[in-house]
Amino acid sequence: MMIGLVYAGGKSIRFGKDKATYHVPGLPATNVQLAVEKLMPLCQQIIVCANETNRAHIIELVGQVPAVQIICDIPPYDHHGPLSAIIACTSQFSIVQDYLTLAVDYPYITKDALAILARTSNSYIVTSQHKHYSLAHFSIGNEQVTTWVDNNSDWRLRSFITNKCGCHPLAYLSSAKFSNLNYREVDLNEK
Repeated sequence: MMIGLVYAGGKSIRFGKDKATYHVPGLPATNVQLAVEKLMPLCQQIIVCANETNRAHIIELVGQVPAVQIICDIPPYDHHGPLSAIIACTSQFSIVQDYLTLAVDYPYITKDALAILARTSNSYIVTSQHKHYSLAHFSIGNEQVTTWVDNNSDWRLRSFITNKCGCHPLAYLSSAKFSNLNYREVDLNEK
């Protein structure tokens, strides 16, 4: 069984608004809705890791979708980025599971690119310009993740994906579909 994990709990400081609930002009839905919709055909269950601030809004947007569960980070492993989300997600299961991860700030990624990632175990997407560690496919259990963090004090997703999960790059030619939203172009009419 493959579990989709949507990283939706970031603070979005550089972006200036919550990225998960943001609706990019020209796209059909909010970023979190797009992420869930793209993972649906590939995953039996989707877990969206939100934060306390955006959780209620995310529940409104995708909480009624079958097979979607919305969670938040769990103490004492909270507020440490994607690894906190992985710990919270893996704590939902008693066994090692297969995970396909997607951050909400990749609204242009295609279902086809995710399908290739889903078919390629222990991998993460790279382009000529970036290594996209939040676009990954790996198998892990909660005890393995918490032991890694407890013994290494290393909260970088890159270290976890490559060193612990043994993921290898899945190379793509550089493409706009892997553009992520770190900064929002401000609309002067926006209030």
